Amino acid sequence: MRTGSIFLSIRLRKYPFLRFLSNLLRSCWLFFPSLVFIILAMVAFSQLSQGQDILISFTETAGAFGHVLAAKMIFLVAIFFWVYVSWYSSRMVAYIKGWQHREAVRIIDPVLSDQAYASLYDMELRFLQRFPRIIGYGCLLVVMIVLSLLLFPDSWAQEQPFLVLIGATLLAWLADRTLIRLVQLPGKSALLRNIAWGLFGLVLLLPVLYVKYDLFSRIPYILLLLLLLFFLYMLYINVRRQHMIREGSKAGRITGIHPAKAFERLVERSMKFLHLPNEEKNYFAVFNLVAAIGLCFYLLAINSLAASVQIGPFAVILLAFAVLQGFGNMLSALSCKFQVNFHFFIFLFAAFLPTPDHHIVRTGSLSERQLDPAIYEKRQQLSEYFYHWVKSRPEIDTAASYDMYLVLANGGASRSAYWVASVLGKLEDASLQDPRGRFSRHLFCLSGTSGGGLGIANFYTTLLHQQNKEPVKGFEASGREFLRQDFLSFTLARMLGPDFFNYIPLLNKIVPNEDRAEALEQAIERGIDASYYRVGFDSTWFDQCLTKTGVPHSLPVLFINTTRVKDGSPGVVSNIHIAPNVFNRRVDVAALLPKDQTIRLSTATILGARFPYISPAGRINQIKTPSSPNGTDTTRAHYFVDGGYFDNSGAGAVQEMIRTLLKLAAASPDDEIRKRSAKLNIRVIQITNSPQGTVPLKPIGPFVNDLLSPLLTITGAFDMQTTVNDRRFITYIQDLQQQGTKGVFRSFEYIPIHLYNDPDVPGDTLSKGPYAMNWFISDSVRNQMDRRLVNQPRLIALLKEFDLITGN
Repeated sequence: MRTGSIFLSIRLRKYPFLRFLSNLLRSCWLFFPSLVFIILAMVAFSQLSQGQDILISFTETAGAFGHVLAAKMIFLVAIFFWVYVSWYSSRMVAYIKGWQHREAVRIIDPVLSDQAYASLYDMELRFLQRFPRIIGYGCLLVVMIVLSLLLFPDSWAQEQPFLVLIGATLLAWLADRTLIRLVQLPGKSALLRNIAWGLFGLVLLLPVLYVKYDLFSRIPYILLLLLLLFFLYMLYINVRRQHMIREGSKAGRITGIHPAKAFERLVERSMKFLHLPNEEKNYFAVFNLVAAIGLCFYLLAINSLAASVQIGPFAVILLAFAVLQGFGNMLSALSCKFQVNFHFFIFLFAAFLPTPDHHIVRTGSLSERQLDPAIYEKRQQLSEYFYHWVKSRPEIDTAASYDMYLVLANGGASRSAYWVASVLGKLEDASLQDPRGRFSRHLFCLSGTSGGGLGIANFYTTLLHQQNKEPVKGFEASGREFLRQDFLSFTLARMLGPDFFNYIPLLNKIVPNEDRAEALEQAIERGIDASYYRVGFDSTWFDQCLTKTGVPHSLPVLFINTTRVKDGSPGVVSNIHIAPNVFNRRVDVAALLPKDQTIRLSTATILGARFPYISPAGRINQIKTPSSPNGTDTTRAHYFVDGGYFDNSGAGAVQEMIRTLLKLAAASPDDEIRKRSAKLNIRVIQITNSPQGTVPLKPIGPFVNDLLSPLLTITGAFDMQTTVNDRRFITYIQDLQQQGTKGVFRSFEYIPIHLYNDPDVPGDTLSKGPYAMNWFISDSVRNQMDRRLVNQPRLIALLKEFDLITGN
């Protein structure tokens, strides 16, 4: 017997259970690509809040009839594509494995008849025949189970979804056995075939009725549709099996040779190479047709932002899983065919062969934009910006006190971006008629990380492009409408497409030089932007946000926080110069750009939101000039990831800035600056979007403790890093409140605006969430956040201050 065969040796056949278990485990190994993606789908959609939110979004049916119908039909295509490719590609692997074993047995026992062979290896052959179809059942069952969990979120099944999957698969196995016997009865095959055609027509008709009567918003109706699709698949593969038996019988009676066309000869050669029986020709053709249709949608999602958004994240994932699973099964088929583990070589080549680096940060030319190539070198120091800010506000002289706002925005993908932009927009709208000046005029600094960085960048660029517009309420609506959009589907399509195949030798030669981080940037730039106050990411370069030495800047300081991969150093993308002595040697990311190079605001924002694995580390090549005249330029590669690895709120940079502002105000030789500074109320607003309070400490099993305690500690330290930084910052502000600043500034105040319940506000118990963190927000989560906007106690208190002044 050949090494690596899925069959148990003959000497152990007297132990049926061991024989069954051995074949089960060997089949799992043989078909592991399909099983891996089934497991991934179950984990993604049952255990991750992001996946559950994607499921919820699928049940939301707002939009035009044609648009919704197209999205739901594409979903059916995607799931049928996944099921069919999973089943039939696994079937090909089974045919090759079965052929190999039969040939091996012929060598060992040349006189063994086919009938005796089938009797001797009956269990093994059943595994080869039925395991691929069980894989197809598994794909459908996963989708049905994860949708069912939305109806029972607190059930035991939510904690043990794989037990449910195993149980449902066993039931499917038993039903499949019953149907195999039923289809063999006289006259039953034709009846079942007619039923299958009726189900096929019903499955095509029901989506139209569902959209017309808004039934896709009701999960039981979706489950009914999937159950019909499940029965259709079950009937199809069993009626097909009986048809193949009849075709095989006919083929045995045909002795003539019929000429074939060139295309038919190609098909026959392919089937012969894969050891597929000739009577399976029609089904092999259907497989290729289904694969071609699904592949077209997959390629559309990869190459078109509009198409990926229309398809939606749920269908994009299913399409990608089908393609990647099919690719994995093809490798398994070739591995069986040539007795070489191609999976091992793929991993080996990916690890050690040079791979094209598509993760270089996008840049543009300043010269082509007719700007000063040294514009990044001429940014203001913090001291100059502060003096300009104070000098350009003469209204401070007549005021008893003057508020100066510093905003911190915690990370959290679109959840954070939507919440931050909504809060800032609400404050701006409320202050439009304030005689003391709009909120943005009192705003000194915006600091954010990840999604918080996108939220503050959204507000910043809205201010940048609307300075000459008639001030009417609309900032909140503009941010909400823009950030409610789907930034995930196009990113996932690139992640599960070109970025995956970039590691496959030869295939990476045709992969486009655009990674998933760039796809995320493009999704942000090309989002629908039709509000009165345009956000304008499509036309905003970061150089438009820069301060200029000697010129007052009307907009706030912008801090987008990031982390350098090599040494874990915190970095800041800022419109002012990040002096090492002021900001504790934080990396001034903008200063690393080669001369004459610039980046878009979207690129700068995502540079602080590159959280693996959705977005990879971004590379900036810094050109170092030689210290000697005869030296040559050298290039240093800096890689940056999400700022949350070091500081998820940007509190560190703001704390260092406040410390420096105290020194600047106290030591200023300008009497006017000192007098005005003494009237400033420094009000720090921190906008958070994560649950507040302590994390429950549950026991860790001995096995996990021994094996994973280092990893768990590192993960816990990552989460605690932000908590410690925030607490250090809060304590610093409290110390300034209590000790005073000897007339340098009038007062200090810390104002947290939590998306979740505020533990320090009695009675604030209505915002428990959950709020999924993703680059896509379902309407359900978004509506919860909108309700939170009107009952967040600290935000309401701030808004009332403006109402008291304006008389609203």
